[in-house]
Amino acid sequence: MKRVISGVIAIPLVLGVVLYGSPLLFFFLVAAIVLVASHEYFSMIANVGMEGFPVEGGVLSFLLLLGFYLGTKFILIFSILFPIVLFAAWFFRENNMRMVLDPIAYTLLGVLYIAGLGGYFLLIHGLEGGSQMIVFLLLLIWAGDVAAYYGGRSLGKHKLLPVVSPNKTVEGAIANVLGTLLAAGLVKFWFFEGFSLTHCLIVAFICGIIGQFGDFSESLIKRNCRVKDSGSLIPGHGGFLDRIDSLLFAGPVFYCYHQLFLGT
Repeated sequence: MKRVISGVIAIPLVLGVVLYGSPLLFFFLVAAIVLVASHEYFSMIANVGMEGFPVEGGVLSFLLLLGFYLGTKFILIFSILFPIVLFAAWFFRENNMRMVLDPIAYTLLGVLYIAGLGGYFLLIHGLEGGSQMIVFLLLLIWAGDVAAYYGGRSLGKHKLLPVVSPNKTVEGAIANVLGTLLAAGLVKFWFFEGFSLTHCLIVAFICGIIGQFGDFSESLIKRNCRVKDSGSLIPGHGGFLDRIDSLLFAGPVFYCYHQLFLGT
């Protein structure tokens, strides 16, 4: 029941901002989600003694997102700050010469993994018809997740990658891809005019696969950090990172596909 209530509240809010909010409001929505997910990431790695620089990581994440929002040249400008800020953080806060690179590497991974991938949603939103594209992508991933959950529960017999995620099955993974394909067809005929049906199905197939890779990637981090969920802010769903893990990988692939095959 908690999962249903959380979804009923969160989904209309997110879709409302995407479809009717200003670009600046959408930026702050993405920034808020990324910063919360970043906090969850640093909390997870700290759980097993892998220290990073959470404050500096949050600042760099925000600047990277701001670069995505303002334009490519600002991404390049803000990227200059990465090594400066991270090495400065070590100089002022660390004194263990055997652990010079560890906190820097963990912080850089967190920034690039969450903000670096999440920033592509700002690029998609800036395209002509970008709001509809984001809704299309969200519905694909959500439909795939639902199909994988119920398909895996009812039909799942063969473990897909038990060392990383014991509950994931081959049958659930296939159901995920089929769910994204079905959602793509329905959404195309419902309201989405940005792509042809062929492109919709191709994107759905690719995102159905790459989104699951994103799910497994976050599961790998959680398993290494010995936690079940990234957080507990969303009742019945875990943390923010648990909800966006598939989207973090699907978003950049979606944008690149558009630029390669549909961009003008």
